Amino acid sequence: MLQEGEFERVGGSRDIKVDVRIIAATHRDLEAAVDSGDSREDLLYRLNVMPLNLPPLRERLEDIPDICRHLLLKIGDVQKRRLIIADAALRCLARYDWPGQCARTGKLPGARRRAFRERPD
Repeated sequence: MLQEGEFERVGGSRDIKVDVRIIAATHRDLEAAVDSGDSREDLLYRLNVMPLNLPPLRERLEDIPDICRHLLLKIGDVQKRRLIIADAALRCLARYDWPGQCARTGKLPGARRRAFRERPD
């Protein structure tokens, strides 16, 4: 499908044309995986059209305030209220060692919930 731009459904009788873009993410070294035989070279070639290297958050702590403000704006829009983050909470987040993926941020210490408070108008 990636190369030909079409596929046939299981049990189908005709080709279906598609125009797709794939966004894939991994923390693994895919070139090393190909070299060791753990991944396919043709798949790496097709996925590696425009690689983006995004360092882990622990290597770009200066982004934390902007990320927090962005998330607070989004959450505030949904909840129909204005939210801010305390400076002390930002300092706490900057001291956190950020050991894993962004999905793990839900496992931050309880201070995360106390960090956000409603902004008075």
